Amino acid sequence: MNKYVVLIPTYNEAESIGILLKELLALDVDIIVIDDDSPDKTAQIVQNFGSNRIRLIQHGTKNGIGPAYTAGIQAALEQDYQKIATMDADGSHLVSDLARMFLESQSCDVVMGSRWIPGGQVTNWPTYRVLLSKLGTWYARKCLNLPFKDLTGGLRIYDAQLLHSLRIGAITSNGYCFQIEMIRALTSLGARINEIPIHFIERSNGKSKMSRSIVMEALLKVSVWGFSSLFKANADKLHYVK
Repeated sequence: MNKYVVLIPTYNEAESIGILLKELLALDVDIIVIDDDSPDKTAQIVQNFGSNRIRLIQHGTKNGIGPAYTAGIQAALEQDYQKIATMDADGSHLVSDLARMFLESQSCDVVMGSRWIPGGQVTNWPTYRVLLSKLGTWYARKCLNLPFKDLTGGLRIYDAQLLHSLRIGAITSNGYCFQIEMIRALTSLGARINEIPIHFIERSNGKSKMSRSIVMEALLKVSVWGFSSLFKANADKLHYVK
């Protein structure tokens, strides 16, 4: 077993998952794929690799990226990993960026891959997606009093010991708001969090999972969290710490 594990949630990623797994197997990492019953046989492609470094969790009916990550984190914490990474399955995150982030993770608790700090890049995203991502992070930063420039990105590395202190079941966000809630929770634990620039490349295959309901979930939850923090300063720590 390696010291590091990479969690990859999947739903209909048959066109890209094989390429990503081959690239990841070049690193000294284990891999956990959490598949939400993809009808395009993503799970079968993962199984066909036949590597003892790849574990497949068949998560059942599609429930969203948040529950998939929660299942993956719980599975990873049952093993003796030191670092737990999260990564999209669609090719938008570069394995070379992940390798740099593992080096950075030795000196902090959380490494966030950021598109919106100097050195960060985005390729092939339409203007409305860029604006939506930047606006979402700006709003979350203001409501939650967080300093980070990219709160919705999925390329991250968490220290496993830190996650053992977290009530992972208290993370209830279903869509991409999961990324915001994780940083909100870990900030309440006093985590040392660094952002480093990454190159994000819009998928060339498959279909984006972004939807209006995902955006509305984030807007509503962030607004409620921000409002509640005005009256209950320590509520986050009491809610998320074991």
